[in-house]
Amino acid sequence: MKINYEKSEVFSVGVNEADQLAIASFFGCKVGVWPMTYLGMPVSTSKITKAQFNFVVEKAKRRLSSWKCDALSSGGKAVILNSSLSSTPMYMMGVYLLYEGNYQALDSVRNNFFWQGTNKKRKYHMLKWEALIRPKAFGGVDFLDIRSMNICLLVKWIIRLEKSDDSICIQLLHKKYQG
Repeated sequence: MKINYEKSEVFSVGVNEADQLAIASFFGCKVGVWPMTYLGMPVSTSKITKAQFNFVVEKAKRRLSSWKCDALSSGGKAVILNSSLSSTPMYMMGVYLLYEGNYQALDSVRNNFFWQGTNKKRKYHMLKWEALIRPKAFGGVDFLDIRSMNICLLVKWIIRLEKSDDSICIQLLHKKYQG
């Protein structure tokens, strides 16, 4: 396996433009522009905006457009919703805290799928989404609450920091934030 330098880009922080060009020409690749996408996630030198997270909602909509499930029962839609649509943003939520607008857009996509399917015809929603995400023991359908899941996934980083895991990422975070 070889590195394809023609497809590669050099990204740097705190390096002047002349040095960036020298590094890029040394490797025979281009100078990258911030923000960038790495493993499907936006990476930036500044705070990532709500608009940059909208691709998660668009990804869920694209996934829906390929399904032919208008004849499914509500139980079948619930299984698809929990197994596929709710898992779409998981990778992103393990690294970033999404904005409220992103949660609302994802909930809207999931809510519309449950009540309407992939059909464009508007249908009446019998229950509020907040009632559907409640556990079955409390009268809900037990859909995943993505707000809570986002916080839980981020708390796992705190737990790993407290346990002093030996991974390189945890060592980097220790050095950066704990001195």
